[in-house]
Amino acid sequence: MATPAQTAANEAARKAARRSPLLKLAPFEAYADPVCALKDPRLVALHDYWRGKRVSKPIPAREDVHPRDFVNHLPRVFLIDVLPDGGFAFRLAGTAIVDLFGCEPTGKSLLDALGPQAARLASAVFTAVVEYGRPMRTLGAMDWWTPPKEASFEAPAHDLAHMTFEAVHMPLSPNGAEVDIIMCALVAYSGDDQPPFPEIGI
Repeated sequence: MATPAQTAANEAARKAARRSPLLKLAPFEAYADPVCALKDPRLVALHDYWRGKRVSKPIPAREDVHPRDFVNHLPRVFLIDVLPDGGFAFRLAGTAIVDLFGCEPTGKSLLDALGPQAARLASAVFTAVVEYGRPMRTLGAMDWWTPPKEASFEAPAHDLAHMTFEAVHMPLSPNGAEVDIIMCALVAYSGDDQPPFPEIGI
């Protein structure tokens, strides 16, 4: 049972969340942050890299991004293709992403890679990135994903039910306007490694 101090802190966090620009990805304890106020320094570094590649155009191209520039971050990076029909598919995924979810998503649609529940959540976030042409931060609890009951999925390497995450999703464009790829990175936390997200009370 929460102590009076913890209860007060949680209530203060909930009030702060109501005043914040965060958008809840109901029914999960996950949120989208259009302001992209990243906390994890690894994600901040990737976001700064993306911003540095913009130069004089609003959105950098895939050709502007060179993996050798962020080798240390590659395991948690994944690229999403924006399909002509408005859907999305995994172009590639780093080893930390494969390990986290227990599958190799490269070449798969969101539905095939993540299952219907997580695919709906991811699609909503990616659609916003495409429509607005700007980065999006997501964060919260990992309660939004459970492995589909298919032979291609192994048991996740971690107990996702007790983990939190922060991620960044950054648009890439061949012409500075139309988004064709979304460059993403996700950091998952467990146990004592979990940072506080006071804006959402976890």
